[in-house]
Amino acid sequence: MNEKKLEGMELNLGDLKVDQLGYVYRDIEKQARFLESQFHLPKFAFFDNIDTPFKYRGKDTVISTKIGLSRIFSTQIELIQLIKGECIFKEFLDAGKEGLHHFGIFVDDLDSYVKKFTDLGYEIVHQGQTWRQKVTYFDTMKPFGILIEFQETITRKKKKQIE
Repeated sequence: MNEKKLEGMELNLGDLKVDQLGYVYRDIEKQARFLESQFHLPKFAFFDNIDTPFKYRGKDTVISTKIGLSRIFSTQIELIQLIKGECIFKEFLDAGKEGLHHFGIFVDDLDSYVKKFTDLGYEIVHQGQTWRQKVTYFDTMKPFGILIEFQETITRKKKKQIE
């Protein structure tokens, strides 16, 4: 990875905030029950994300995950359980880790952040679309000690009304 600084970027990272804390566990329902009972987080909503295509370290892959979502303060808590596939979540679990995996930052123009970060030499490690969320994860382990995920919600175009 390039050692260039983020200073002088047209896209000011200082204006962004961490919108999501992404955690990876082998059993997210067990973890959700713990967080709900011990920390009184609102009940998690669960959904399956089956056979979703992604780019993982430059190669095409298809993964399936189970996702749990809740909130603490004004931050979304995302629990991810890998069902199958080669991806950054498998990499994390295979390293014997569970827990905090990435910071999620919601942006309006994902392509601008992808361009700036790749221009600075940061590697895209995972990229794709889940439902209406385009996501790109960058390897920011050296400067931050954690991955950063940028997310953009794809908005539906309004139908033109006939007058």
